[in-house]
Amino acid sequence: MKLPSIRAIRPAKAAAVLAVVAGAIFASVLPSSADVSAQSPSQSGIRVQSPAERLARGAAVRVETTVVCAPGSYAYVNVRLTQRVGPGIASGGASTQVSNCTGSLQSVFLSVHAEEHPFRAGTAFASAYLSGPYPGSVTDDREIAIVNP
Repeated sequence: MKLPSIRAIRPAKAAAVLAVVAGAIFASVLPSSADVSAQSPSQSGIRVQSPAERLARGAAVRVETTVVCAPGSYAYVNVRLTQRVGPGIASGGASTQVSNCTGSLQSVFLSVHAEEHPFRAGTAFASAYLSGPYPGSVTDDREIAIVNP
């Protein structure tokens, strides 16, 4: 059986072989670094949940956020809602402190009060911000639904 010379191998084939070799090397090193992640602090995260509940005929909206922050630490949650209401804009913001982070998913509820126009059932834009000690701050921006109770 005659093997082709290295020069005769096509670049795509060479790249595939190189990727397999690199993957094998990476896989052999990976188990030795597995306990590093156990020592690292957990990552922070926030997500605005949809739908949010309209309260007092639109004077406020109850927004649920799901947060993750380092165990034993604290964090601040800020939420801002904006919604087109006819020719105007309904908006408002709220914040609270999570005083005992667990390192796993925690639900945090905030009441966002309307500033000029009442909120209506429909689509709104939500911006959430989680800040605290290491590892810093994270944000989540998304459209959510506002529903009547």
